[in-house]
Amino acid sequence: MAQDRLPPLRALKTLEAFHQSGSVTATARTLSVSHSAVSHQLKQIEDWAGIRLMRREGRQTALTEAGESLAQVINESFGAIRHEIDRLTMRERLPVSIASLRFVIPNWLLPEIEAFMAENPEVSVYVQEHISDQPVSPEPDLLIGFALDGQIPEGAEPIIPGSAIPVCAPSYQARHAIESEADIASATLLHDEDMRMWRTWLSAAGIGALKDGDERRLFFSGSALICDAALSGLGVALCREALIEPYLERGELVRLSDIRIDKASVYYLQLSQHGMNRRAAIAISDWLIGRGRERWQKTLHPQ
Repeated sequence: MAQDRLPPLRALKTLEAFHQSGSVTATARTLSVSHSAVSHQLKQIEDWAGIRLMRREGRQTALTEAGESLAQVINESFGAIRHEIDRLTMRERLPVSIASLRFVIPNWLLPEIEAFMAENPEVSVYVQEHISDQPVSPEPDLLIGFALDGQIPEGAEPIIPGSAIPVCAPSYQARHAIESEADIASATLLHDEDMRMWRTWLSAAGIGALKDGDERRLFFSGSALICDAALSGLGVALCREALIEPYLERGELVRLSDIRIDKASVYYLQLSQHGMNRRAAIAISDWLIGRGRERWQKTLHPQ
């Protein structure tokens, strides 16, 4: 007769234990119950199935062929459940992987991760560099990327404003007497590969586009190297204001103008599908999003 439900879980566990131990006495010892409790559970599963599962052999109780068959299926099923729970538990214990643009890592991410782990010492974290426009393999639990004009991927959250300002080292400013925005145009300008940022800033400052040869240029692959070059006194850089706050506060960089570009741009955090299934990844995501909002609420979400 077809059944619409499973037999009681305790009865199934008792049959599995009996199959493994071979006697009522050993089963009772394994489950820390009485002999009569074992006999009751075995009788209950027989009544539920409507099939004789146990037989008496002298003073011993043994499984019938049907009982042996059902016990093997139960053992395999519970084994699969245990294996899957172990697998899921091990996966949850793996470090939460975070792929981030390099400039964000030392200037914001690492201090925030340190603060998170101080409150959550059971969580491990793996941080790797994310190179813009290149996929990360294997897919990380969390990814921190950058979007011009606020065009972030679906489901991502803005965490750091991306506006940029011109800065240089105090030593460079002293050597080149940069006192106005017009003086910036004659400085050594530190570029990334596409030169877009300086063209945009010069236009915003009302300075006409410079002809080839009218400016000294140094090129670098990415924001982190541009900032390093500025700190080394090699020229003037357009740096993401939010991420250079410590350098400005310590006087290692000097703000040369209040004219900002990329005011709608943001660094964003995206939780992967794999990360959505991990409590630790969700906790770190919530922490980072919350810290970003707490620090830059008005810039990320202007009233």
